[in-house]
Amino acid sequence: MAFIQNKFLKYYVGYNDFFDEIEKISSVKSTSNLAFDILKYDENKYEINVALAGIAPDRITINTVNDFLILDVRQKPLSSNQDIIHKGIQNNSTKQVFRLEQNIQVDEAELTNGILKVKLHKKVVQKSLRRIIEIIEE
Repeated sequence: MAFIQNKFLKYYVGYNDFFDEIEKISSVKSTSNLAFDILKYDENKYEINVALAGIAPDRITINTVNDFLILDVRQKPLSSNQDIIHKGIQNNSTKQVFRLEQNIQVDEAELTNGILKVKLHKKVVQKSLRRIIEIIEE
């Protein structure tokens, strides 16, 4: 990991997976054609808005696995008896994956006027109390 030489990052112990994840994500190009916004209302409330015009709710699946939110959109295949003069609307199934912080949970999802709103909140994590570590002499 080349960028770990930063003078501030050397103080972060145990974050190797996190930095590896950043490096991996920055090198991967997105294959999803979904348009989305991520909104932050305050320190604990977030919302992901995804443009899904013309998609029925039964064609959308939202799953959370470990620290990932997976949005899967399955499109209906076009009937073969239609004559298409121009094809500009994509009819592909697609998947969008969002990486969530460990203490973020999905509250609910609603589809209104072609916008899927996924509401999230951050659980409050209690900070550990001060602890004095004894040094054992051998």
